[in-house]
Amino acid sequence: MVPSGWELLDLICKLLTYLGAASLAGSIFCLWLFKNESRQISHEILTYLVAGVFLGFQGALLRFFVQVGMVVDNGLVGMFDWGMAKIYFDSPIGDTTFFQLCGFVLAFFFGTVARKKIGTGTSHSTQNSLQFFNFGSLIAFLLLVFSFRFSGHISVLSTISKLAIVLHYSAFSAWIGSLYPLCLLSFSKDISFIRNRVKAFGDWAVFMVSVLIIAGGFMLLDLFGSIDEIFSTDYGMVVLVKLSLVIAIIGIAVINRVRLTPNIVTHKGVRQFRNSVTIEIFVALLILIVTTYLSTVVGPPEH
Repeated sequence: MVPSGWELLDLICKLLTYLGAASLAGSIFCLWLFKNESRQISHEILTYLVAGVFLGFQGALLRFFVQVGMVVDNGLVGMFDWGMAKIYFDSPIGDTTFFQLCGFVLAFFFGTVARKKIGTGTSHSTQNSLQFFNFGSLIAFLLLVFSFRFSGHISVLSTISKLAIVLHYSAFSAWIGSLYPLCLLSFSKDISFIRNRVKAFGDWAVFMVSVLIIAGGFMLLDLFGSIDEIFSTDYGMVVLVKLSLVIAIIGIAVINRVRLTPNIVTHKGVRQFRNSVTIEIFVALLILIVTTYLSTVVGPPEH
């Protein structure tokens, strides 16, 4: 299905919210994982987070008005129809937008404050700043997760499937949101530290992938009435495309863990790892685009 103009705008806005959530989850995880590294990388990760949640905020806010404009159907001016906007404020769309905006604003505040303190403070104050950031940013991410109970076809799923999508969303956000910080890590001068942290990330990635597979399986069981629907519906065909990309990114992650991580003993090995992560980021973006298309343009056959 080719998206209409409104659906394309909606897709872009939703993609921005996904990117914002990923930058938040990945930054939380990597700041904890790289906690013994220099202030420079912490500062760069927080810059990445602040930029990401800013885009996420813009996406969530604009998406609300796009939803209004889609219903009013009076061109771009219809996005600012106050009567319809007030109706949407009291709808699940309004609730979703509220919690997303609160989450992104909170993350932006804590990220900005921690970034400023790290840039001007001592090593001791840096650790205190990161603890302060971790507390507030975790609450911010929980607000984003909570917004899912109001949104789209997910809101009509069973409790187990809702829990599954929360786990799926959290694990995938933490995984792909960590890829850019991993690239930043690869520029460190301490090759031994890079190798140790990459290995630690790989150990956690095994857990993340396990959660993704198990949670994704529960979701598919609830979204499809039968196996035939996967191959006979538009939604099912797009899901197959997404699964293919997921298999590809897992394959890249396996290569990173089994082959490239042990080779991080020279600058050449570090460059090879960095190039592999760059490819992984590209595949992750494709998965996000397909996921956004699934939840925006097409929907499950039974919902």
